[in-house]
Amino acid sequence: MLTTDSGFTINTLGVKVGAEIIGADLRKHLSAAAFAEIEDTFYRYSVVVIRDQELTTRELVEFSRRFGTLQINVRSKTKTKDADIRIMPDEQEAIYISNVKKDGKFMGSTDAGRYWHSDLCYEQIPSKMTLLHAIEIPEKDGVVYGATKFADVAAAYDALSGTMKNRLEGLVAANSFRHMWQRKADDFGTRMKLGDEELAKLPEDAIHPVVRVHPVTGQKCIYICDGYTNRILGMPEDESDQLLSELFAHMTKREFRYQHEWSLNDLLMWDNCAVQHKANFDYDPSLRRLMQRCTVMGDAIT
Repeated sequence: MLTTDSGFTINTLGVKVGAEIIGADLRKHLSAAAFAEIEDTFYRYSVVVIRDQELTTRELVEFSRRFGTLQINVRSKTKTKDADIRIMPDEQEAIYISNVKKDGKFMGSTDAGRYWHSDLCYEQIPSKMTLLHAIEIPEKDGVVYGATKFADVAAAYDALSGTMKNRLEGLVAANSFRHMWQRKADDFGTRMKLGDEELAKLPEDAIHPVVRVHPVTGQKCIYICDGYTNRILGMPEDESDQLLSELFAHMTKREFRYQHEWSLNDLLMWDNCAVQHKANFDYDPSLRRLMQRCTVMGDAIT
């Protein structure tokens, strides 16, 4: 346990990633020094929850903007016949992740987080960080469901053999929103498959390195995402598929994982270079889940 100069209590929750901050009130304007303590904690632990934050959408957006420019999610920008993303009424940079319906339609994405991934890896400039605020959490008989799992992809890279590290040097891969959409339609049936005309409206594949250097910490991180990364360029398809499968299995081993168990009004932040995440769908759809999310734009990957 650590008490900061601003009076926050910081407790570690995982082995290398995962920490909580207690005592912050994000409804009030944080001083530069207090914000710097939160930002330092974020880069130190990669997954950080700030407890007991009863935030409006505007308050969430204003706090998130202190970390950088916010991104508008592609499904807020693209009209499809499965348009289950609603833009927040007052702030376009926030979206809902939810199984709750309003006026007969889902308020937000019902199937976000089915695969291990880094948010917005399919964008040419991907996300630096995600902030997810728990408004309603699935709970029954005192048990909370819907935990979020994280994989420490920096630790996973460090654990690779020297031979594998050399093999990955310089490799790049295609990360595809189109591939993910069609795969989710096939695997889960929660969305409709898109035709060629609708697919053409979605972003072109983003080409990113298989191993990415963290822009702040300098750590090397595995940067491929199950569900989005569909091929390694310059490699035969069967060899690409085999290598991707091997890396997916390695980076999500239990020793690299941290699991966040949600509490009401948690504001969870994670580093989209240092970790990847996956949602637990271990609850009946009748249990309500309502989250609001912002993503902060990162830097172009070189």
